[in-house]
Amino acid sequence: MRYFLQLSYDGTDYRGWQRQDGVVSVQETLEDAMRKVLKIPINIIGCGRTDAGVHASNYIAHFDGDISMTPRLLTNLNYALPESIAVHQYMEAEASWHARFSATERKYIYRIHTNKNPFLSRFSTCFSCEPKDLDWKSMEAALEVLLRYEEFKSLCKAPDRHKTTNCTITSVALHGTGTDQFSFHISANRFLRGMIRIIVAQLLDVGVGKESVADFESRLARSERPRYFKLAPPEGLSLVEIKYPLPT
Repeated sequence: MRYFLQLSYDGTDYRGWQRQDGVVSVQETLEDAMRKVLKIPINIIGCGRTDAGVHASNYIAHFDGDISMTPRLLTNLNYALPESIAVHQYMEAEASWHARFSATERKYIYRIHTNKNPFLSRFSTCFSCEPKDLDWKSMEAALEVLLRYEEFKSLCKAPDRHKTTNCTITSVALHGTGTDQFSFHISANRFLRGMIRIIVAQLLDVGVGKESVADFESRLARSERPRYFKLAPPEGLSLVEIKYPLPT
């Protein structure tokens, strides 16, 4: 039987989703908890990687097992998990459905606040500036440039690790324009390593006048592996939505 799990996690204390030697990952923590509850080894496949410190409010994973999931097992699983990870529901799935490869779209939100705030800092990045000093129109214009391109090698921190650096960005938006709490929303069929954090860092450079919209687009158009890039901090980034084809 194949089951899909819908979960969320605070990624602050994890080195991302994927299991890695010598560090604590969300995948490893979830697999260990499921092994304790189900009494059998479980291999969980996630809908994609998230970087160290990045969060997910809506993450999808699947696993195969000769078991029957029940509401009681779900309750026991959540008791076995740390407070930073919660499994919200499970659903039976066809064997051909895959949490990663069947997904058609992923949406991330990057949240920013401009004044120090201990109630925001775990899930939002503090970017110290006055909202009036940001060029909001230019940031929106640079964000919309992304919709005109499909090759994003220049926005990937490890392009050689991908078979292709093509992505289809389906929607972009800047919410909270002119305020001290704002966010970038980006949806695409797939994302490259570090892609959104590189985008956000460059958008903020546009916002403070370090870079023009034309500079931003020129880098995209050249499609070259970056010699230098900076990443926006991870805490502001959250995976918020995964879309799959409707069942036939």
